[in-house]
Amino acid sequence: MEKMGLVQARTPENVKENAMGILEKLGLNMSTYINMSLNQLIIQGGIPFPVKLNPTIYSIQEAINEVEATLNMEGILLTDEDITILKAYKSGELSGDELREMILSEV
Repeated sequence: MEKMGLVQARTPENVKENAMGILEKLGLNMSTYINMSLNQLIIQGGIPFPVKLNPTIYSIQEAINEVEATLNMEGILLTDEDITILKAYKSGELSGDELREMILSEV
């Protein structure tokens, strides 16, 4: 049998109790869940869910200006369509995956 290590973590009691209640309904215990989470961390090579900072304080126009300035250094100009797409992405109307698909379809 594989040698087992001990992992300890401190968490607020209400978080622990709420989590244990959900895990019990799923037929799991805390140890099994932690092992599942750690294995997913290893399999995916990172945290298996989005970890985000607070939303940027840039306005949509400031973000577009920044992209435009960066592209201008490369001699690339933004079209009206590009700006529309950037606004849709920045406002959440267009996901990163959708944006990636649009770009790749043009290549």
